[in-house]
Amino acid sequence: MTTKTHRPLCFADASGGALAALGAAVARALGHTDAVAATIGEASALPAEVPAVLAEIGLETPTVLKLDEALSSPHTVVWLADGAAPVADARTFACKLLPADAGELERMATARIARDRIERMLETDHG
Repeated sequence: MTTKTHRPLCFADASGGALAALGAAVARALGHTDAVAATIGEASALPAEVPAVLAEIGLETPTVLKLDEALSSPHTVVWLADGAAPVADARTFACKLLPADAGELERMATARIARDRIERMLETDHG
């Protein structure tokens, strides 16, 4: 009998880490305590709606790593963006946040939708 090795989840994006932070925080709350957030290039300051929608449900905002740093050890990558992931065998899950010039209510609603979609995906795939 073969035993499947557990690989921690790495949520990755190309938008400075905002979507990855949502993914990792939700995954940690669902029991994937070793989940990480990563982005291609440099992490940028998270838009205010990301920590706000996480705090609404009692979650902390994780640190965002560079993708290369996060992948220095094996992870199962979940690419939270449109298009092909830059990592072979990554799961792509299309998500988006609105730009800073969108209205605050719209940005908050979109961030909540992304958070909740990620939660449903995790419950379905890893539940």
